[in-house]
Amino acid sequence: MKKLFLLAVLCLGTAITMNAQEFYFGLKGGTSLSTISGENKLMSNNYRTGLYGGVFAEVVMSEKISIQPEVLYSMLGSHETYKQFLANGVLSNEITIKLRYIDVPVMVKYRVYKGLSVQAGPQVSFLLDSQGEYETGFAGLATGTSRTNLNEYFTDASFGVNFGLGYEFDSGLFVDGRYSLGVSNIAQKESETGELNNHFFEFGVGYKFL
Repeated sequence: MKKLFLLAVLCLGTAITMNAQEFYFGLKGGTSLSTISGENKLMSNNYRTGLYGGVFAEVVMSEKISIQPEVLYSMLGSHETYKQFLANGVLSNEITIKLRYIDVPVMVKYRVYKGLSVQAGPQVSFLLDSQGEYETGFAGLATGTSRTNLNEYFTDASFGVNFGLGYEFDSGLFVDGRYSLGVSNIAQKESETGELNNHFFEFGVGYKFL
């Protein structure tokens, strides 16, 4: 599937290049809020705060439409806190799933008005590393932390669909926000974990070199 995606991107890139009017390059980055949804009730499913950043190219097709492929380093996963109220204090357990990806979205941008644009497009993500972190605490004090490598539980690649909004200033500076809906199962061992999907929001800034 990865080979088919890369072939499709190559064909799309060739077609875009032949019809392009202008090219721009830039940098972008910001904060992400991610979660993992799935069938397994033991899986952490609250939002984890992370960072993302990388490079992009904008290919202007017309006055209204641009194609924007990107390569981003992204910190995803999820976070859950469990609390148990005891007679002598509060026992807490925090479970964090940390996933690090290289994301390759290809966004279609449609300019609605001046610098305002709506965006949508597919994304493929390549897993770099995955880790589970388990922290315990009692009465507000940390009592222990353990970490586990989870690479065997998650697939090397996953797919999603992105939707977003952006606003670009005349200087080339821009702000944007995006939601990514995971459409492929990221669980390597489905019989143990059930089907899992990434979902995340991104909020950031960037600069396009004019």
